[in-house]
Amino acid sequence: MRGRPLELGVKGHAIRQQATARIALAQLRPTIPEHDIHRHQHDDMHFVLLLAGQYASDARGMPAVCAEPALILNPPGTEHRDRFKSRDGLFVSLTMPFDAWAELACDIQVPDGPLRMDRRALSRAMRLLPELWQWDTASPLAVESIVAELLADRRIEQASARPDAILDRVIERLEDDRAHVPSIRELAALVGLHPVYLARMFRRRFGQSPSEWIRRRRLHRALSAVARGCAVADTAAALGFVDQSHLHRCFVAEFGMTPGAFRRLALGRCEVARIQEHPSGRC
Repeated sequence: MRGRPLELGVKGHAIRQQATARIALAQLRPTIPEHDIHRHQHDDMHFVLLLAGQYASDARGMPAVCAEPALILNPPGTEHRDRFKSRDGLFVSLTMPFDAWAELACDIQVPDGPLRMDRRALSRAMRLLPELWQWDTASPLAVESIVAELLADRRIEQASARPDAILDRVIERLEDDRAHVPSIRELAALVGLHPVYLARMFRRRFGQSPSEWIRRRRLHRALSAVARGCAVADTAAALGFVDQSHLHRCFVAEFGMTPGAFRRLALGRCEVARIQEHPSGRC
């Protein structure tokens, strides 16, 4: 039975949007100045997939200002003052009403407040973008399936979580752009563990190795650069890929589309044409 299309749970200029009675999906740019955004509450659940721009958020796991791609889960009843620092940001919003959300999350402990989801979930959520732009009759099912998989990721994350700060210290070291890529022995020495034990603990917690974490973070930074209109070759050189082809292969493996296809979806054909006609020369 078809119902009235759901309204978007966030405000902004919709570049592309689709909605049914159970979901509202849109790619947007912010339109409200930061100083005009006040603390507010959302009755429905919504995911915010950040693609580009500087974003201030109350979500657990977020820095004071996030300048890289991120996926934020805002459960029903979320009260916050999340906002972009300027109006050059780019994001995707997925809204579900409480009843539809409750059906999917019935046996999963959802957070009682906004939460940044891990990089594995971020990569999965990227599949929403081509679904939005290539919408057909099967798309509502595809979007709900992606949400269900994100919830399954959340269950795995909960089951593997540890109360101590050992792995947090390892992540801090992996996130440090100023330092060289560490060896497993260096990471183990940092937290006083045997390398084999640390490698097993890291994979049990995050579902990937430390090297895979670094490569995935590098790809997410590449995604943000491409979303801002940076040239793929320049992005590859800046982020340590062997060459443009290397970035291209890794990008397709992670996100299921080429950098060029992502840029067309993220920016729109008119904006891509403008950038190609008037390149800025820096990114």
